[in-house]
Amino acid sequence: MRTQESNPNSSASRIVHQKEAKPIATDARNDFFAVAFLPDGKHVVSGDTGGKIRRWRIEDGKEVGAPMDGGFLQVSCIAVSRDGKWIVSGTWDGLVTVWNAETHSKVSQFRAHHCDHPVYAVDISPDGTKIATGSDDHTACVWSLSTGEQLLGPWAHRDTVGVTKFSPDGRLIATVTCNDSWAVWVYDSQNDSLLVKFPVKVYDLDFDQSIAWANDSKQLFALSHDSYIHHVDVSAKTTLSKWRIHSGLNARRIALASDGTFIATSAGSSVSLWNTMSHKRIGPVIKYTHPVTSMAMSSNYDLVTSGGYSITLRALCGTSPSPSVDNVSNW
Repeated sequence: MRTQESNPNSSASRIVHQKEAKPIATDARNDFFAVAFLPDGKHVVSGDTGGKIRRWRIEDGKEVGAPMDGGFLQVSCIAVSRDGKWIVSGTWDGLVTVWNAETHSKVSQFRAHHCDHPVYAVDISPDGTKIATGSDDHTACVWSLSTGEQLLGPWAHRDTVGVTKFSPDGRLIATVTCNDSWAVWVYDSQNDSLLVKFPVKVYDLDFDQSIAWANDSKQLFALSHDSYIHHVDVSAKTTLSKWRIHSGLNARRIALASDGTFIATSAGSSVSLWNTMSHKRIGPVIKYTHPVTSMAMSSNYDLVTSGGYSITLRALCGTSPSPSVDNVSNW
């Protein structure tokens, strides 16, 4: 991956590692199970075990607008459209709901998979017209965001599908299934076909954020159950490299910086940062009070995590242009 060059001696390119976490939200009754940034980087959206989706302002931690409450069971996954207009949620009772991100009103709702199986994964296409879902019924599908009509699939897998991610150009869709030696599958949405599978294995359902696409839509990073990050080239159908992280712990989630220079990984109640070129850890391991259940990174290098009854924010970098790999590795 190419990264923007910068002068290590320039104050504009200096990177500041912030060690203190800023509380964003708390709830004494429900666990926050999913978090995502709105594109403005100033608001965070959460989904919780009480079945509600909420929007929070980062500046002061205030909830914005009324909760989005569809009267369903636990929210298992959420996604925000690239233009910030739509929020999509998936729930344990098999419902997919589209929300207006500004008004919090329900736009549409449909049952995405068979026999009320939980929807464990949702993503919105870059053009905001399609939704990709993964379910406990061992399938992944693509739907119209506006009508709920099934457009592609069902794509059969060998076990639960816990991840569905559109590539940045919208053409490819990556899925992850558990208990399979070849867990990462990539589909071509233009011809409704499987393009390639990669030998990355996960064991359980707690892997909903285990892949991240690079901006070129040709490469992605995947996290295996044995705590290796696999860097694969989808177009060449090959693994470029892999490296071990979180020795002795099972890593669960990853979040890739917008310029691709570093990656955040969570394992239990800890998060570590890794240089994607050198494969070296950046700075000390970050410790949290509760196990990390979800995390996301903004284009401003802010990292938001949920765990237990709280959501916290940590600024990973100061205000700067896209950092060089050398600058990131010298934190």
